Amino acid sequence: MQRTALFFLLGASACSLGKVADRQTMLTAAPSILSLPDVELACATGAALAPVVGALGEGKRAPHKALVMTLVSAGMCMEPVAWEAELARLGALHAGQGAAVQDALEAERRAHDTAARRYLAAWSHLEAAFGRVGDGCPTLDPELNDDLLYLLGLSSGVLAVLHDRAAGGSVGVALDVPRQVERATVCLDNGRFWGAPRALQASVWLAVPGAGPEGIDPKAVLAESAALGDAAGVRLARAFQAQALGSSGDDAGLLAALGAHAASVGSQPAAPAFALLDAYAHRIVQHESDRLWAAAAGHRTPAGALGQRPGAAAAPPAGEGWDDLLDALLPGTAAPPADAPAPAASPTESK
Repeated sequence: MQRTALFFLLGASACSLGKVADRQTMLTAAPSILSLPDVELACATGAALAPVVGALGEGKRAPHKALVMTLVSAGMCMEPVAWEAELARLGALHAGQGAAVQDALEAERRAHDTAARRYLAAWSHLEAAFGRVGDGCPTLDPELNDDLLYLLGLSSGVLAVLHDRAAGGSVGVALDVPRQVERATVCLDNGRFWGAPRALQASVWLAVPGAGPEGIDPKAVLAESAALGDAAGVRLARAFQAQALGSSGDDAGLLAALGAHAASVGSQPAAPAFALLDAYAHRIVQHESDRLWAAAAGHRTPAGALGQRPGAAAAPPAGEGWDDLLDALLPGTAAPPADAPAPAASPTESK
């Protein structure tokens, strides 16, 4: 009798384990992680936990919501790898180093491939949890942070497409995903989520010809949404704007967006509860600036030059500044002023 009861309890636990993981992730883990301003720490956590969470159940028993959260975080880990390779490629191209360009291009492609696979996996679990995206609005429980998870999942769909395109289509992400996202953004409160849903929608309008309604300027919508995020201290909409303008080749608009972001960061602190999203947004914006600088000048954006046209703020020559630092750390090593009198010759030297 006791053995039968034990087997029953174990079986019941196995059936509900996925739901327990979903609930605890969204109520306990997600708020804690989202308050971290450290993107690398958050993405490493997601990458480490994704296979563990995935082992808790399969099919209907799988913790789909928890997997969306962990896989989105894991995807964030691969983006800097792809971005660093891209900057290396642009720098090598600027320097005329053909072999280095080819090598960086392949490294970039591989990183984009991995990022696309992780974001696509997050998208798949989003649809498993809430149904096909874009076919009406699912029931989203704000107390369980379902609406926030839905926003992150929609973002993962767009990111999967972008990274797959950069990888040459090696993953095969369906091209109708952006249109699904565009339809689903209306299910989210734009004001509650700092203009990000509307910015995501406008990004699709700008990228897909004929996707947006007539008479609406996607760039104007992006600017309005970005201003909402700036004021709230969660600048995700500004990041979507920068990505969209950068992808469309609007360098002038991108520079204006970068300058607005820099001004916002200097005047509006990040919202403490969503410091991770604001830090992630800043990383995206910074990369869009670095792309401009690397293509034009061969190096990433100098400190304090975010929003400036490449070349407007000259970077210090390589090594400049290190001598001053060493002088400060090692007393007595500072060079004498140019107008200082020469030291007196020693008795030995005078002979």
